Amino acid sequence: MKILKFIVYSNLWISFGASFLAYLVFAINNIEPNFNYLLFVFFSTLFSYNLQRVARLKQIKASSPNTWISNNSIIAKGLLIASSVGALVTIPIFNYPFLGFWLAILGSISVGYSLKNLRGLPYLKIILISLSWAITCGLIPTLFMNEAPISLIIKNTNWIFFYILAITIPFDIRDIGIDEDHQKTIPQWVGIPNSKLVGQISLVIALITLFFLTTYLVLFGLFISFVLAWILIRNSFPQKQELYFSFLVDGHIILQFLLVFFLC
Repeated sequence: MKILKFIVYSNLWISFGASFLAYLVFAINNIEPNFNYLLFVFFSTLFSYNLQRVARLKQIKASSPNTWISNNSIIAKGLLIASSVGALVTIPIFNYPFLGFWLAILGSISVGYSLKNLRGLPYLKIILISLSWAITCGLIPTLFMNEAPISLIIKNTNWIFFYILAITIPFDIRDIGIDEDHQKTIPQWVGIPNSKLVGQISLVIALITLFFLTTYLVLFGLFISFVLAWILIRNSFPQKQELYFSFLVDGHIILQFLLVFFLC
C-alpha cells in the first residue's frame, strides 16, 4: 500500500497517464511516436502537478496535516527539481521550434494555476485543466504529422478536451466541500447530479468526435473505455476514499490506453 500511495500521491501515476494519452493520439492517427516528446510530457506533467502542491504546501499542512505531501515534503520537492531537469532536457523546442507558441501557453497556464491562483477564478478551473491536456496530448502530437489538416488538429484537440473535462468532474465533486464558493466549479454551480450529467455528455461528445477520427476497431476499444469512465463518474461522491479518485479515476487514462493497445 505504501508503494501504491507513493506512485499515486507523488504524481507519477498521473504523469504516466499523460504520456500514455499522448501516445494514444499518435497511435490512432498513425503518426510516428516521438518518444522524446512523450518523455517531455511525463516530466512536465510531474513538474506541473508537484508545483501546484509545493506552492501551497504551507496551506495544505495547516488544513490537512496528515496528507501524503505534508508528511513527505522533501520527496515532493526532490521530485519537483528532478522533473524540472527532465523537462528541460527533453523539451522539444530546439528540434521543433514551431511548438514554442504552444509550449509557452502551457507554461503560462501551469505557472498561473500554481502560483497566481488562476484556479480560483470563477468557472475556469476545469476549463484550464482540460485545455492544457488538450494542447499537450491532442494538439501537439498531431502537429508532428507533416502538413496535418486543420480538421484533424481540431478533432484530436476536441476529444481530449471533453474526455479530460469528463473525468475531472469527479475531482470537483470530491472537493465540493473544500473549494471556495467563488470558484464556481461545476458541482457548486449545478449540483452533483447535474455535474455528473455534464461529465457523461462530455464523454458522448468525445466519442462522437472519435467516430470521425479512427477505425471501428479502435472506436470499439474506446467505447468500452468510455463506458467504464461513465460508471466512475456516476459513482463519484464526496464521501468516497481518496484513492477512488487519484488511483481509479486518474488510472482510467492508463486503462484506456491498455484497452486500445492490446485489444485493437
